[in-house]
Amino acid sequence: MLEITPHVMGTVSKSTPRRYRSARRRFRDGRCAAAVRALTGARLYLSGAVPTLAKAAESTGSCTPYVRAAAILLKADNTGRVQNVVAGHVPLLQAAREAERLVNLVTAYREAKDPDRVAFARACGTEAILNVLVQASA
Repeated sequence: MLEITPHVMGTVSKSTPRRYRSARRRFRDGRCAAAVRALTGARLYLSGAVPTLAKAAESTGSCTPYVRAAAILLKADNTGRVQNVVAGHVPLLQAAREAERLVNLVTAYREAKDPDRVAFARACGTEAILNVLVQASA
């Protein structure tokens, strides 16, 4: 009698033919299909065309975490980073993690009132802020 152990269950036997799937099927015209779907969903969500991230994901055939990551990436307003994700050079979730701090900082600055910005400049030091401005303009 053949005994089935738990670690063997769920494995594919050698006799079961496996269909070949090209790694390139994830790309269409040199663009990562999952990233394009997620970015489309994020644009729908950010424009207000759909009310939630879940609805945006559902309407584009993506998943909510990917649409959330794409929204962060779009808010970062870095077209080079978006192009790298679409080309498949950088994973979407990794790019969103890298851009998230910048997005949070920019959002906080834009939402702050002038007195808060002045307090921020005093707390950070005007010389440090001027050094950053010089680097940004170069």
